[in-house]
Amino acid sequence: MDLFPPSGELGATLGRIRGLTLTQETAQHAVELLARVAQETTPNASGAGVSLIHHAQRVSVGSTDDLSRIADDLQYSLGEGPCLTAWSSLRPVEIGDTATDQRFPQWSAAAAEAGVRACLSVPLLRGRDSIGAMKIYSTQPSAFGDADRARLVSLATAASALLGHVQTSETTTRLSAELRESLRSRDLVGVAKGILMQREGLTESEALAALTFRARTAGIPFRRLTEDIANGTETP
Repeated sequence: MDLFPPSGELGATLGRIRGLTLTQETAQHAVELLARVAQETTPNASGAGVSLIHHAQRVSVGSTDDLSRIADDLQYSLGEGPCLTAWSSLRPVEIGDTATDQRFPQWSAAAAEAGVRACLSVPLLRGRDSIGAMKIYSTQPSAFGDADRARLVSLATAASALLGHVQTSETTTRLSAELRESLRSRDLVGVAKGILMQREGLTESEALAALTFRARTAGIPFRRLTEDIANGTETP
């Protein structure tokens, strides 16, 4: 059975990932490719990501750029954001402008500081269960419209079918390792925030904003920055 019947531009793009179901590629490779597809098929998207989520913990992730990785990392370290909500509510979640949206105050403030202004996230549904979320980000407010939402929902439907067919024993082992790494990353964020709060007299929200600002201006991954601060190896 063909999981991805052709349907205009989206169908042509999905044709690029047909081989994944035939070769039983790992979920990690699948989400990385699907994230690129989501970005490439959305005109105003500056980045995209796909996450597999289990018990509110990200266990596998594919992101197209550092900004998307920072936006994703912030959600899982703070425990709030449009992707977690899309996953838990089984419904798409859109943020037109992080500078004014108040549904996720900590995440929106930190994301806006990092340069993310808009986000559209849809759940990855397999039967009655949600296995993750697919999301697109933009550095411009009000970047996405109805056509973008319909396209992302269609792609997420195909992605869910694909990811349901690549759950091999190798994938299970990898997901377990990535869950441990995700938990460690969240711990590092907490340690790094605590260090900045004590060292620079910042509040928790100010420390988080400082972390995102430094990662963006220094051009280094958010996780590496938090690890350097926690280990005392941060470059001034």
